Amino acid sequence: MDTECTNLLSFLSGELGEKEKKAFTEHLMQCSECTREYEQMTEAWNSLKWDFEEIEPSSSLKSEVMNFVFETDDEAPVRREKNWSRSFFKQFTPVTSGLVLAALALAFVLLYSNIQLKKELAAVDLPMEVKTSLSLKPADMTAVKMNTDGAAYILQQGEERRLIVQIQNLPSLQESEVYQVWLLKDGKRTNAGTFKPDEAGTGSLTYKLSIKDKFNHIGITREPDANSTKPRGEKIVGSS
Repeated sequence: MDTECTNLLSFLSGELGEKEKKAFTEHLMQCSECTREYEQMTEAWNSLKWDFEEIEPSSSLKSEVMNFVFETDDEAPVRREKNWSRSFFKQFTPVTSGLVLAALALAFVLLYSNIQLKKELAAVDLPMEVKTSLSLKPADMTAVKMNTDGAAYILQQGEERRLIVQIQNLPSLQESEVYQVWLLKDGKRTNAGTFKPDEAGTGSLTYKLSIKDKFNHIGITREPDANSTKPRGEKIVGSS
């Protein structure tokens, strides 16, 4: 979403400065989505003056307002909400009430989208740091594929951590076989996912680490399928 698109409500309510208003006007000429929403909201707003039904205020209006302000018993909030909702719908015809409620709902959706967009942009601006790197070597140094090796990295962006595993020259797999990554600490293993290498024997895996994921070693085994809850096959590579 273009950041200019989030200024539609501010433009309609007159909250933008001259510079921002000019920039949004130029944006409006190029953005079909904003143009469509602008025309719909403008049409709804303009129709209010034709659909509004004026009524004379009742003689008891002042006392009702004062009672609303000073009412303090436990049931007051509920009664006030019901009274004001009835008063609201008396002031407007059903068509106008529907337009107003639709405009409020649209404003809420746009506000929520704007907040989410700001969070996403803030996350993108955070630097990516390499917190840890581990070298991965063959488990059996006498094996034919002695040139199988790789590395694992822990990347951190804000509060988010990810494990990246990259390995070259892996032996090819048969049918349902997979390579499975295990995180090891104090003799306990955590399953970090499975992967299959490409034709050149290169494989990679990305795993989102939780706060509970703590480890000091990585092991990668060759498993008969992706259903292993503990190692069933041979260890191919691991960290020292």
